[in-house]
Amino acid sequence: MRRREFITLLGGVAAVWPLAAYTQPRLPRVGVLLTARELSPTDLPIARELARIGYVDGRNITYVVRSAEGDASRLPLLARELVATKPDVIVGSASPAAIALFHATHDIPIVLTVVGDPIALGLTGSMSHPTHNVTGFTASRLSLVAKRLELLHEIVPSLKKAAYLWAPENPLAPLFMSHIRQAADVFGIKLALLPLKSGADIDAVFARAQQEQIAAILVANSPLTLRLGSSIRDHCLFYNLPCMHSYPIEARNGALISYGPTSIENNSGAASYVDRILKGAKIAELPFQDPTDIKLVVNRRTARSLGLVFPPTMLIRADEVIE
Repeated sequence: MRRREFITLLGGVAAVWPLAAYTQPRLPRVGVLLTARELSPTDLPIARELARIGYVDGRNITYVVRSAEGDASRLPLLARELVATKPDVIVGSASPAAIALFHATHDIPIVLTVVGDPIALGLTGSMSHPTHNVTGFTASRLSLVAKRLELLHEIVPSLKKAAYLWAPENPLAPLFMSHIRQAADVFGIKLALLPLKSGADIDAVFARAQQEQIAAILVANSPLTLRLGSSIRDHCLFYNLPCMHSYPIEARNGALISYGPTSIENNSGAASYVDRILKGAKIAELPFQDPTDIKLVVNRRTARSLGLVFPPTMLIRADEVIE
């Protein structure tokens, strides 16, 4: 080879070589839509669970996070923003976020750490073989709602008028109310509906409960009521109202009683699904899963504050009794 040809060839290689050497492959991108929290990627529960199976932010995965910070009306816009970043998979939690994501994309896989009835929400036609681009883990069964009212009636056998404290932001609220009304009719309980849109409503809601002579309260399972749990518990104690909640953590934090799944969100299961999707699995291969570990937790300390005594049969059935 002539010297000039060699130099020309070497120059061409030199011009190309740095670009090839320094161009990094695109990391898998996970979008995360939060309903009420503002967290950095390192604080995300889903990121912590993915780290357990080998995903390190910035090394072999990256996160794009959007948070509604408690304002559910922002979710549709945030969902569209998230979709515009073209993530490989999106993780969300709660029914309002699920609806917002589903309307924002029918192509990008969506994994929900917690959601209400996905069939009733129109997210799928099948639990075992999801029919759209959404799968994940449900928060509750409709049958639990009736059981909660039954347990509340067991604590207060003379109960004639109860209230359902519900969040209008929950798209499944009408369905849950229908089941609660049916259960109330069975026990001869008159049911009042107390909508709660924000923390600013709590004082007025409980004042109305007192005015209407409500004797007990059933709290809806929603991100809003969970977020306002401490204030709800304080008001129940102030007004001397027995109150039923959905998660064990609420009874452990001072609520009278809770009946429902042990975990609020299934981030471990969601991380497994994200991992499988990034490795090529299809949504139809990843079934929606209902909670399996349902616990009854009673708080005797709170019962004493309310002047109540749990029936011995309930104490025997309880999975956890807080003294």
